[in-house]
Amino acid sequence: MFHRAYATGTRSVRGIEAVTAGFLPSVADAVGKLPRSQTGFFTLAQVLGKHGYHSRFVYGGESHFDNMKGFFLGNGFKQIVDRADFVDPAFVGTWGASDEDMFNQLDRLLREDADQPTFTLAFSVSNHSPWEYPAGRIQTEGNPATVENTERYADWALGRFFERAKASPYWENTVFLVAADHDSRVFGASLVPVRHFHIPAVILGAGIEARRDDRLISQIDLPPTLFTTAPTVI
Repeated sequence: MFHRAYATGTRSVRGIEAVTAGFLPSVADAVGKLPRSQTGFFTLAQVLGKHGYHSRFVYGGESHFDNMKGFFLGNGFKQIVDRADFVDPAFVGTWGASDEDMFNQLDRLLREDADQPTFTLAFSVSNHSPWEYPAGRIQTEGNPATVENTERYADWALGRFFERAKASPYWENTVFLVAADHDSRVFGASLVPVRHFHIPAVILGAGIEARRDDRLISQIDLPPTLFTTAPTVI
């Protein structure tokens, strides 16, 4: 677990460019939206594809948002699974299918992969205003539609997924990287309110020894760290 991990920006596209491409934030728009990065741009999917990996993106919302679909398909990803592919989701909010629906879809896909090497990027939507999630999943405090209660739901859905993953055939040969895209509140009197860029990040799996890492890192450090944690993938 990385206890001093920081986001590279204040939008999801900044987290995505950092985690999938190891790309530094620039004064221009995020690389996913720039015309010259739509093909031939370095991504984890591009590298892993050269070693026989099938790469996919799983998202509870509409994948054309922020040009994610176009950028991913042009740079190594072979499959997009988004809201339109979800069958009978338990809950659909403003941003798309709930976290539990996305994780259910992810679990099904990983079970179907069998022995095929795959790289899957999964992006959840519930932990976002207007703070919508299925009723009856968590013990709420006060007004259900708050960031704190939505975080409780997101934590519940993630924990439920890992309970199922640990009992699955794919657990023994899968490395998981879990990281936030950005904080929910980025404001303050400081020019750069550093504490509002602090995010959770963890790498785990059957062969990963649990430990605390107190080194200062950002999202751009996660792709190479993932490879050093699981060197057999390349």
